[in-house]
Amino acid sequence: MTNQLNKIGKSALSIINSTIVVLPFMIFIQIASKGSLLAVLPFVLFYTFRMTGIFLIRGIKTSFNSYTLLKFSLCCGALGCLLGALGSLYFPLYIISGFLLGLSGAWLPMSNTSITYFLKKNHRLTQTHLPLLLGMFLLIGCVLFFPAPFKYLGFFLLYGILYLFSFRNMDQLTDYQVETDDLEGVSYKYLVLFAIFSCLIFFLRASRLLFNNVEFDYFIYGFFFLIILYMIVSSIFKDKIHRKIASKLTYLTYLNGAVGNYLFLFCSLYAAGYYGHKQLFLQFYLPYILGIILAARVRTLLGRNVMQYALLGVVLGLGVIAFTPLFPVGVLLTSTFKGALNAWTTAQYEGIATISEDKRIWVKYSLQNIGSILHQFLLMLLGSFIILQDGFSIRSFFVITSTPVPTLRSMQLMTSWNLIATSLIILLILIYAAVYLRPKKH
Repeated sequence: MTNQLNKIGKSALSIINSTIVVLPFMIFIQIASKGSLLAVLPFVLFYTFRMTGIFLIRGIKTSFNSYTLLKFSLCCGALGCLLGALGSLYFPLYIISGFLLGLSGAWLPMSNTSITYFLKKNHRLTQTHLPLLLGMFLLIGCVLFFPAPFKYLGFFLLYGILYLFSFRNMDQLTDYQVETDDLEGVSYKYLVLFAIFSCLIFFLRASRLLFNNVEFDYFIYGFFFLIILYMIVSSIFKDKIHRKIASKLTYLTYLNGAVGNYLFLFCSLYAAGYYGHKQLFLQFYLPYILGIILAARVRTLLGRNVMQYALLGVVLGLGVIAFTPLFPVGVLLTSTFKGALNAWTTAQYEGIATISEDKRIWVKYSLQNIGSILHQFLLMLLGSFIILQDGFSIRSFFVITSTPVPTLRSMQLMTSWNLIATSLIILLILIYAAVYLRPKKH
């Protein structure tokens, strides 16, 4: 009986770990469709803290290690689901729910990955139960097709139950120990990044959902200020941990974050703008999640040259997205091979002996999120430049990218944006290949 409960707990945690980025995003952005400030706050807070929570936890002095952080993130997520379920009765509770699930989304994947490596290293890893895993996925998927009020209630209740089952995994980790010297101290660099990234993401997401030009201007000015400030802060507050990472792996980590942002943010915008909101699940979310599930299996088939083949697979998927009408196939390929690349980079960080074992994945997620956020800012700048070049206003850009039914104008914008955004990612991969993968001269 205990073994079965452990498998259920492991399966539940595996689902949360794989979907914490996607499913709350889908729910909160549907709640935000009402268009008022109160309605968009749950989504904006969820997205902001999911992207920047890593900088907060690494900026403050704390006694959290991966075990205690995982436990705390489960508590945040369970409480967030409870408040989300009650949000249908009192709407402001959605706001707190978005904040708590955002923190859980920022901390759970990295702490769970660290703990998974610890259990695997000590031969104590509990296997997931595949039929149960698929059954849970199917159940949540069915709830998403319910009418609006019941959909939100059903999702938060089911997701909250998964969080509660996930606590079963905590019993086998009571012996997890971390040296005091390896705990996080105060880092002004990360606190600065947290403050600036949070403000910029808040302005960016709120301006788009509220069709507000002023907040988008704040984002534009803040972005250029960020570039200047980050260069200054990086030169003053040098991060000794990051200097222990090879430039090849650092670039690949930034690239991994950029591909992840392209895949999740841009491809979801493209699918909504080109195919319409009703097609979003089939055209994007379904192949995206399937790719995440298939990534582990595909990685084992790639043999020793996982990184090279994964990059080729990502380029292949990008080519399908940009140059063929088989958009969902391209999303599936890119998501699958991006997942394999992510697993490979994680394994590389686990092998860095000069960094504390508990903090290796934290470092990886920090760099990865910086790459993801910077790419997001650049992506939105490109989109706004395209629309301005065509003689339209920024407000028109927000309206076009938010239209529930595709129009000729939205399809034209998405086609142009797709070619530029996809070519940018391909260019970044080609730069990596040219600098780090070219044959060495003897």
